[in-house]
Amino acid sequence: MDVTNKLISLGSVAGAGFVTDKIIDKGWELVTGRPSPAKEDEETVELLEMLVFAAVSAVALTLVRRYVIRGTKKVIAKREARTQTA
Repeated sequence: MDVTNKLISLGSVAGAGFVTDKIIDKGWELVTGRPSPAKEDEETVELLEMLVFAAVSAVALTLVRRYVIRGTKKVIAKREARTQTA
């Protein structure tokens, strides 16, 4: 894998992670009516709330990362196939 492909992969995973994080924060706020525990002071957040938020965030980010990497690999494979036939 060349440097360009690595940068494409890195950028797509970072961008998707950023967007997912923002969606999780907004979704948490809509569901609970409170800001996400990541934005609150540690002393004001209950342990259970923090654990639930961490679990939801981890699952969402893992799933997004998995599918973004799959999609990026497909794009890179198509890109490499085009450059080999040209």
